[in-house]
Amino acid sequence: MTREELNKIPFTFVSSLSMEHEHCIVYRNKEYGFSCCTHTKTKVNGDFGKSYRHYMYQNKVYKSLDKFLEAIKDVEFKG
Repeated sequence: MTREELNKIPFTFVSSLSMEHEHCIVYRNKEYGFSCCTHTKTKVNGDFGKSYRHYMYQNKVYKSLDKFLEAIKDVEFKG
């Protein structure tokens, strides 16, 4: 699967978690078994900092989009 094909896949909101130091939102696509989690750091003054995303596939976590795309390169796009 390519980056362009991945961008066409719909993800559904699963959950969110708000902590003092970080906010986290989880999305999932059941058809492919893909999940992603967006983390946003919270600064001491309450402002939001930089966000980063983790991807999950087959019980493995990928901390970069490039590594995730490498892991799903043989997954056939059904769109």
